Amino acid sequence: MAVVASGALAKAKLVSDAIVALSGKARPYAADVRQPDQIQALVAQVEQDLGPIDILINSAGVYFPTLIGETEEADFDRMVDVNLKGTFFTINAIAPGMKARGRGRIVNVASVAGVRGSPRFPLYSATKASIIMLTKALAADLAPHGVHINAIAPGNTATALNLSERQDPANAELMKSKAAATPSKRVYSPPEEMAAAIYFLVSGEMNAMYGATMLLDEGLSSCV
Repeated sequence: MAVVASGALAKAKLVSDAIVALSGKARPYAADVRQPDQIQALVAQVEQDLGPIDILINSAGVYFPTLIGETEEADFDRMVDVNLKGTFFTINAIAPGMKARGRGRIVNVASVAGVRGSPRFPLYSATKASIIMLTKALAADLAPHGVHINAIAPGNTATALNLSERQDPANAELMKSKAAATPSKRVYSPPEEMAAAIYFLVSGEMNAMYGATMLLDEGLSSCV
């Protein structure tokens, strides 16, 4: 049974309905990852409804420019609270149960921006770099208890958020420049490949992997 949690129940339901439409099983829940008390309440409710949580995928995140001299404190707080604080406190709520049971799989969604930096997005880059190091440090704590924690670091990924950018004829030159800067020449990776990597990490097919970050960036990080 997949648990889909989002700040808005309607968004979680869209994803859970899509899973069910593919013959899967899913249930939507709502919680604001910026609020540790809501995370604790969510975990308690899920365990009451469905039993122990054995797999956690931290994918909540926000992405917007934070230019030096123009960024407000509220923007700083939102970026850090969602991307970093939310990830940490979700693990903080779920990992103790995994440790007690001697098993568990955690995957954090980082970004290639966490290893090479992204102009105009310094805070986003910083939070994703923090996720990569958080994954490493927590692996040292959790591995002795049979809990695997790893991360993926996607590059540009084709999603609904960038659909208009990809399809707008006015962006033809931008797409060409992105292709020129991308070693694989495939500017946007399909989200299904990100899902496949996550599935690999939670499937138990690689039990030697702890604290690793899989770069899924079409070779962008190799250019640093």
